[in-house]
Amino acid sequence: MKKTLATLMIAALSLNSAAQTARDDIISCYEYADIKDQKPSTYQRDVVVMLDQTVNLDTNLKKSVHMQVEQLLKSGDRIRIVPFSANAQGRYTGVTFDGTFDTGLTEDQSNAMNRIKLNKFHSCMEKQANIAIRLVHEKLKESFHDSEQIYPKTELAGTLMSVSKTLFSDEYKGRKILILISDMIENSDVSSFYSNGRVRVIDADTEFAKYSLLIPENALSSVEVFIIGGGYVMGGKAYSSQAVLNSLKDFWAKIVVKAGGELSAFGTPQLLNNIK
Repeated sequence: MKKTLATLMIAALSLNSAAQTARDDIISCYEYADIKDQKPSTYQRDVVVMLDQTVNLDTNLKKSVHMQVEQLLKSGDRIRIVPFSANAQGRYTGVTFDGTFDTGLTEDQSNAMNRIKLNKFHSCMEKQANIAIRLVHEKLKESFHDSEQIYPKTELAGTLMSVSKTLFSDEYKGRKILILISDMIENSDVSSFYSNGRVRVIDADTEFAKYSLLIPENALSSVEVFIIGGGYVMGGKAYSSQAVLNSLKDFWAKIVVKAGGELSAFGTPQLLNNIK
């Protein structure tokens, strides 16, 4: 059973990666046990992990991302992984993983169910979490930027708004969580946070004014935003002063609030506490 279920899940990931409708890269135990009529109509939390591929993280930061994601996820969660970068050299924004962890049956559902199907469902649920987490880790690992290539523009604010507005539904009333892995250093046609090759201390109000009219007010509607990598420059080889980090945090807090969300934590570069 274990080998069969793992094979089915991996096959589902490969097949569903090409399909954007009714996608689920985690095979459902409700489907597997042929009880899909019992499956909940929605998920309990919507988790999106966005990875900025213009940033080359060190090993410790990568491990931190893996740890934060694994300890957060639980039954009933939907998880999507979205690497993004400047539109250069074939690297474009796209959802590389989209899967939902099943929730268990209620006592009434279990009591009314065929024993064979019930046993099949429970056996699947015992294995689903571990297999699915393994798939999540694989996709996270593939999504990190590990080359020395430097992209000329980040367009970070614009990408964050467009992706978030597309992924997060206003109609969904459950908890929405965005884990954003990025240095958060804007370098676009609107503004650059660099000066003479170094990250500069910005005036958060002045920079926010440049973007204010470009930020859709519902792009991050009720989304909790957790950032990992703030101020992380040149693979950690360059130093970002506390003044730089504070100005970055103030700027992005204003952007997130304008888009309808909440900046829950800003890691510089790591988060001090686990995401809950």
